[in-house]
Amino acid sequence: MKLQSKKECLLKFYFFLFILIYLSDLKAQTLIQVWSDEFNGPTIDHSIWDFEIGPTNDNVHYYTDRLNNAKIVDGKLQIIALKESYQGFNYTSALLMTKNSMNWKYGRIEARIKLPGTPGFVPAFWLLPSDGRYGWWPQSGETDIMEHPSNEVTSIYGTVHTQAYNSFTGSGPRGDLIHIPDAETQFHIYAVEWTSEQIDFYVDNQKYFTFNNDHGASDTWPFNQPFYIILNLAVGGGWVGNPTSASVFPAVMEIDYVRVYQNLNDAAINGADFTTYNSQSIPYSVPNISGAGYSWNVPGDAQIIAGSNTNKIDVDWGIFGGDVVAEMTDGSGYYKYQYPVKVSYNYLKNAGFEKGVRYWNKAIGYPAAADFSLTPNDVHEGSFSLYVDVKTAGSNPWDVQLSQRNLMLNAGKQYRASFWAKSPATNSTLNAAIINSTNYTLYANKSIILTNTWTQYELNFAAPSNASASFNIDMGGHTGNFYFDNFVFTTPELTNLNQIVNADFTDGSTPWVFTTYSPAQANGSVQNGEYAISISNGGTYPWGINFGQIGFFI
Repeated sequence: MKLQSKKECLLKFYFFLFILIYLSDLKAQTLIQVWSDEFNGPTIDHSIWDFEIGPTNDNVHYYTDRLNNAKIVDGKLQIIALKESYQGFNYTSALLMTKNSMNWKYGRIEARIKLPGTPGFVPAFWLLPSDGRYGWWPQSGETDIMEHPSNEVTSIYGTVHTQAYNSFTGSGPRGDLIHIPDAETQFHIYAVEWTSEQIDFYVDNQKYFTFNNDHGASDTWPFNQPFYIILNLAVGGGWVGNPTSASVFPAVMEIDYVRVYQNLNDAAINGADFTTYNSQSIPYSVPNISGAGYSWNVPGDAQIIAGSNTNKIDVDWGIFGGDVVAEMTDGSGYYKYQYPVKVSYNYLKNAGFEKGVRYWNKAIGYPAAADFSLTPNDVHEGSFSLYVDVKTAGSNPWDVQLSQRNLMLNAGKQYRASFWAKSPATNSTLNAAIINSTNYTLYANKSIILTNTWTQYELNFAAPSNASASFNIDMGGHTGNFYFDNFVFTTPELTNLNQIVNADFTDGSTPWVFTTYSPAQANGSVQNGEYAISISNGGTYPWGINFGQIGFFI
């Protein structure tokens, strides 16, 4: 037998090492379909698609959720702009979004679309951030996969907006256009391929623009967080002007399908990240991959009530939150996904701005001018508070407003709303109100003069009827600077289920107090959802090391 030389052995070793690395890299780059809506059902799936209601931006339409403006016809979603008198507007249309159901970080996101013609329309397929980790638009970014100003018959625009690159406060958005001569008569596939390094824009697999990660701050690359999909047909606005006699109604944007492809390492659990004590049948899902096996775990006193061996489960929550964990195995390997869920007595979601500005709304009405921003520099609890700088007062207090909506009230039930606030200036005033989201009936109202120290303010009321309400903070009456943190909207029944705050440590160690008294020595910290205490000297008395909370009502 011929013995192999050392050189031959090394060559074979490096060859096999190269193949191993190549196959590993190939697996890492493989994109498979993780979600789609083919619009094959008889109606729009409202568990996936939410609707924007009302006017938007400088357009002249009123968005609705009516069948007149959005429906499925012959296996295609139709978004329809109409010329009609409705809610004080002369045009109606629709905007659909996956904001509250599905979001994705990285991958290929595509749709097959045929666009409306004649002047005065802007159909769009685009992405916005789910969490708003860096603040409201444009701080957390926007990706326009496709925009078509119909006055430019062949033009398709692909664009990104960030804090540094936008039309209002930066140096202009970054993007490019491609000419598609039959965009208004034929279907085309519009797509982005998005990684941690770049976003590539395509029409029918022809790449025409790349936006690269400069590895700077979030003002140039906020695209490291989940985004959701939006489909809409805008009427009028500064880009295309108002419809003219040449504009043909109804105008129809047709979508054959929307599909998302990801590397399974980039996939994630979708579902509610904030919920209240004893919430029932809350769904969570991961991609439905053919032939894959699934297993799930939920924390504390939560229970899986359906789907434990599938890609989708329903969970009944108790009073403790924590990580929902999904494990998936398919032909390409093993994948584990973790999703933190906050369970509390609070109907408000992201009440302390620890997940950016998700669930919160801001409004600035002319002639008011104001800046809203997250800040780590002055907080009541946690890592962030919200800072509002009202530079120009409005005509009404609500011309500068912070709000959280869709708070469901039950007739006769008592509610408590509270928040922490401060202002560095003296005599800074604001108005806190709970109002009906539909007819603006006022349920509770308080005018407040802030101090320069963190102070908690509270409103109490009984709901006169079943309704959807909004918790509003109105600051537009005067110029001033405001800090906000730790909002609460709850009932005595929920509060009394557990008066211990952050009992599951999902918010870290706040507001727990860990104290040692000499000669005792110990350290404590939150680790894997538990508070771990390491004692090096037990001290003289039992109370030499203590851990707890204060402020209970018995």
